[in-house]
Amino acid sequence: MKTFTRFKESKLDDKLDKIVSNEIKKRKLAKFPVNATDDIKMRMKPNKPAFKFPSPTGGEMMIHVYLKPMKGKKGMMAFNYQLEDK
Repeated sequence: MKTFTRFKESKLDDKLDKIVSNEIKKRKLAKFPVNATDDIKMRMKPNKPAFKFPSPTGGEMMIHVYLKPMKGKKGMMAFNYQLEDK
């Protein structure tokens, strides 16, 4: 009997989370970036992205990154991101 392995939809999300986290560290905006993709209010209208960078896949996509300071350790920031066409 052959087993069927399900396609893991979150696999792409995990890669994007890691890419965004590395970009935040590279720009020295946070020492400890924490994923907060469930915080939708972070991406709402009055808030503006902290920075934008092109998608590493080389396509016509831009990644908009939103940051919010967290209580606790110094250098800890919550991040959320959104993909948009150029």
